[in-house]
Amino acid sequence: MPPDRAPDDVEPGDLPGIVRPRETLRLVGHAEAEAAFAEGIASGRLHHAWLIGGPGGIGKATLAYRVARRLLADPDRVSRAPGLDIAAGDPVTAKIAALSHPNLVALRRHRVPTAKTLPTRIPVDAVLKALELFGSTAGNAGYRICIVDSAEDLNANGANALLKMLEEPPPRALFLIVSHAPGRLLPTIRSRCRALALRPL
Repeated sequence: MPPDRAPDDVEPGDLPGIVRPRETLRLVGHAEAEAAFAEGIASGRLHHAWLIGGPGGIGKATLAYRVARRLLADPDRVSRAPGLDIAAGDPVTAKIAALSHPNLVALRRHRVPTAKTLPTRIPVDAVLKALELFGSTAGNAGYRICIVDSAEDLNANGANALLKMLEEPPPRALFLIVSHAPGRLLPTIRSRCRALALRPL
């Protein structure tokens, strides 16, 4: 069912008639990518930074939010079936859809109420504010997760600020970095991430 949004409710990556990634519970295709995350979660050896690359509109951000829901709903990996599925009625589902979960931050271009349009870049101030999440202890000793959507939108200083955190991540930190063109990112950012390429179905 197409989403019902106010005319001024605009976010980067919005597609006409399509539910936003953080509100989408189902991901079509990309079973190998989902399996890579599920295996890391089940083993307890999940890499701290993932670079999810591929063309726009194929499910990169949807995958990132599915991973976040799975980890934040069950940080100890003891009470869930294998895979990334989380029930629509789970409290975490609503919190992530509203971007109100205390252990999740979405680093993206954001239109402030006084602006008429979206900014073209993610400024360094926004990056530093988002990274404050990692200076505190996560509730219930779970993961703290940052979804960057998309990395190309970071300005140069913002990219360097993110890089510093990727170089020395705190325990139980996870960075899910969405990129439409991973080859354009700083080589030092790419080298700190596990690359995961999604291809059109």
